[in-house]
Amino acid sequence: MRSDRRNLLAALALLLESAAGPASARTLSLREAQDAARANHPRLQVADLQAQASQEAVIQARAAYLPHITQQTVGAISNSSKNAPARLAAGFGLAPPPVASRAATGAYLKQLIYDFGRTSNLVASAELNAKASDENRAANEAQIILLVTAAYFQMVQAQEVLKVAEDTLAQRELNLKQIKALTASGLKSALDVSFAEVNQSDAQMLLLKAQNDLASARAVLSTAMGSRDEEIFEVREEPLPSPIGKLEAAVTEALYLRPDLRTLRLQLQAAEKFAEAEKAAARPKIELVGDINYMPWVNIEAGKYPKFNVIGGILIDVPVFEGFALEARENKARKEYQAAAHGLTDAENNILRDVRVAWMAAKTAFERMPPAHQQFLETTRSFQLAQSRYQMGLSSIVELTQAQLNVTRGAIDEIEARIEYQMRRAELDYQMGKLR
Repeated sequence: MRSDRRNLLAALALLLESAAGPASARTLSLREAQDAARANHPRLQVADLQAQASQEAVIQARAAYLPHITQQTVGAISNSSKNAPARLAAGFGLAPPPVASRAATGAYLKQLIYDFGRTSNLVASAELNAKASDENRAANEAQIILLVTAAYFQMVQAQEVLKVAEDTLAQRELNLKQIKALTASGLKSALDVSFAEVNQSDAQMLLLKAQNDLASARAVLSTAMGSRDEEIFEVREEPLPSPIGKLEAAVTEALYLRPDLRTLRLQLQAAEKFAEAEKAAARPKIELVGDINYMPWVNIEAGKYPKFNVIGGILIDVPVFEGFALEARENKARKEYQAAAHGLTDAENNILRDVRVAWMAAKTAFERMPPAHQQFLETTRSFQLAQSRYQMGLSSIVELTQAQLNVTRGAIDEIEARIEYQMRRAELDYQMGKLR
């Protein structure tokens, strides 16, 4: 008896759950979608790691200013015991080590004194490249935000079109029932029923397409947010942005704010500093060098070789001839700098073009919204009038069918015009460097 009661309660709970429908989907705002992309998108993680790696290159370049100490240990066996006392036990660079059998350890010190600006230019180039990596990260972020924003508004449009499709199907099913009732009463013909059934089938196909478009838009938005899992969520419609400003202001802001342009400018400066460093490579380099050695055992008469010794000096390294390698390095760096300058000019020209195109597209989309809304209102009034005329027997089913098609098309056009302006405005903000 208890088992039957439990089964009955379980069946009742299942029935109530199915009647209630699926759990409400999470509602997502545009800002939440953008924040999710910032946190999860792998391209931004790659850009972060590249920026961190460029900071390590700065530390590597600055290391030339610090002392370089190398520890050395020597153990040698020789059949010669009449060698003259050596000046160094384990060191190198200032004097050759002895041939006598010995065990020794020591440290070699090298400190840069002056190199005619080569190191300072290398450090400056590394710092500029690090700043360029930060700007490159910002450029990647702007691209991802644009991608997420476009996908978000596409999903908003798909949701709105789905509502129109559902309302259209419900309205045409109701019209079909009314026409069938009028036909059964002898007030309408079977031809009217046939037209109404065609309209119903057309609404069903519109609904299926809208459902497919919504699922596709949700998948695109999930990927743009950096998610690999399938998640059911809804998006809310965002308020319309303000009208666009003047084209001249948009062009000025783009040349100043675009992170990819700032990246190219920093890379150009870095290339110039590197070219100066390569030019300085052909000049002398002055270093302080020294050896600290300890030799606990050597097969030479006691007292002729000290167990502990320190020696140092100034080393002047003057490049004389290296097979034209230094000249080739300087020419290569100079050509790369010139190529970077031309690349920056080309990028600026392309961005000016893109800003003008995006500005015109946003302006056109903004001007399209009022006519689209007015058209939707007129098609709605025309449908209401055609429906009244049909019910009064003053018009045919063809007029009613055309009015139904017009109101559906008008509703979808009004949605597309509104969403298109939001998307075009986001693209213009990206071209101006303001979408971050």
